[in-house]
Amino acid sequence: MPKMEKREITFTFPDRDSAQRFLRAVEATQARGVDTVVELRGTRVKVKVFGPHAAVKAHIRKLGELRRTVLSESEEEKQVRLHLSTICREAGAPKIPSELLRDALRRRGYRVRVRGPWITTNAPMSELREFVRELAEAYREARFYAASEPVRRMLAILSHEYDVDPMDLAYEAIERGVLREGEDGRCELREDPKSTERKLEEIASELRKARKGRGKTLEDFLHEPL
Repeated sequence: MPKMEKREITFTFPDRDSAQRFLRAVEATQARGVDTVVELRGTRVKVKVFGPHAAVKAHIRKLGELRRTVLSESEEEKQVRLHLSTICREAGAPKIPSELLRDALRRRGYRVRVRGPWITTNAPMSELREFVRELAEAYREARFYAASEPVRRMLAILSHEYDVDPMDLAYEAIERGVLREGEDGRCELREDPKSTERKLEEIASELRKARKGRGKTLEDFLHEPL
């Protein structure tokens, strides 16, 4: 006859939503030969386990792993709502369009929702500071070479992502017929934005590879024949 044991453990969570998720997961977890009673109390989940000693011990260990999984997923899903001016001020950058930040963050795999000047995202503020600062600089330069806002955003995002000069990207796109040159010398769309963005990304990737392979110094440029 195996030794029977009764254990009672309380698991604590940072919020009620996480506690409820853990509760549902425990209720769905099958443990052979073990009786489990679960009770939710605010952000705490009390679990009573009864059964053979070895089975109870194994089940409690599994519940611990389950709690760590719930906490990890909750942390990943955590989102903050910030005003665009606050983000830019924290980054020490001039204000940028909220759509620009939304598109750039989504390309990095973050969840982003925009409502007016309010940005809701799961991107950490520690990463946002440097990211927004660099993106704002790329956008400032892109404004010199793009006539419309959609093209400015494309140039800024892709030049930042691939670490290439917005000017090089704009001129190369005009030369290849992906963008057209307007009367003021700045580039404009020739076709639909999605197709254009896909082609610009290919050009940006090629420019990055070419730049890495070239490795010219300022001295090299100064001594090149005209």
